[in-house]
Amino acid sequence: MFAELIRDVRYQIRTGGFLTRVIVLCVLVFVLVNLVKSYFIISSRGIDNGDFHDVLRYAGLSADPYFVLTHPWVLITHAFIHEGLFHLLWNMMALYWFGRIVEDLIGRRHLMLVFFQGIVAGAIFYIGFAQWVPWMSGGSMALGASAAVMAMLLCAATLAPDYGIRLILIGNVPIKYLAVALLLLDLLFAGQNSNTGGRIAHLGGALWGYLYVILIRSGVSLDPMNWLKGISFLKQKKKNPPIRKIRRIQTPPKKVSVSPEERMDHLLDKIRLHGIDSLTAEEREELDHISKHKT
Repeated sequence: MFAELIRDVRYQIRTGGFLTRVIVLCVLVFVLVNLVKSYFIISSRGIDNGDFHDVLRYAGLSADPYFVLTHPWVLITHAFIHEGLFHLLWNMMALYWFGRIVEDLIGRRHLMLVFFQGIVAGAIFYIGFAQWVPWMSGGSMALGASAAVMAMLLCAATLAPDYGIRLILIGNVPIKYLAVALLLLDLLFAGQNSNTGGRIAHLGGALWGYLYVILIRSGVSLDPMNWLKGISFLKQKKKNPPIRKIRRIQTPPKKVSVSPEERMDHLLDKIRLHGIDSLTAEEREELDHISKHKT
């Protein structure tokens, strides 16, 4: 049974798209995190003494800017970590729903960019606001892919505001109304110490999802690979300056002077190979002239 389960997971990772791989990775990390958490609690006789979170902070997003600067990978790794089951379920379902819309509208490459850049945008908002909100300072830590989810939601709503989303007990709802409703919830409760850090990160991701569409519609490339290609092209252009076209003046070919003896030998060879009739009238006169002057 376990061998088949492992084989199925490997198959999904190998053949699935970007969203499938992210979801599988988040589920595996969720299982690992909670196993490690259980170990720490059991080893401390059922008391959560904080040792687990001291370890988790090296993968989660800290509110301390200095810690993030010295551990920059946490800007990305925190998005793949979920402690709570419902937090994981909501994020994975929303990630799949909204991510599929973005992928269908603008392609997988843009989907990946919105995902990762939305994570970083949410992290920047979280760290920035943590310096002004007292209860977010100290040991505050953010986990989960919620910023990426909001980035994809606003990206999809900006691209196709009337795209229909079917909600349970409500029916078909344009995605623009869902985006506005979730944004209002984050704005209303962000200042009430109700997951303040997470809601601030949501707003950062949502803002970037909206700006992403505005920028690409304006012709701005947000793909780092295009930036690297541009830098490489400029370096190559600087290294190899354009070649100036040189105007060539054509001169008529010079006539090669041939001695009478050489010319006579050529005519005699022609007679020997092809007969006397092969000579033209000019060549016969030339042969007679050379023969007379030679004698």
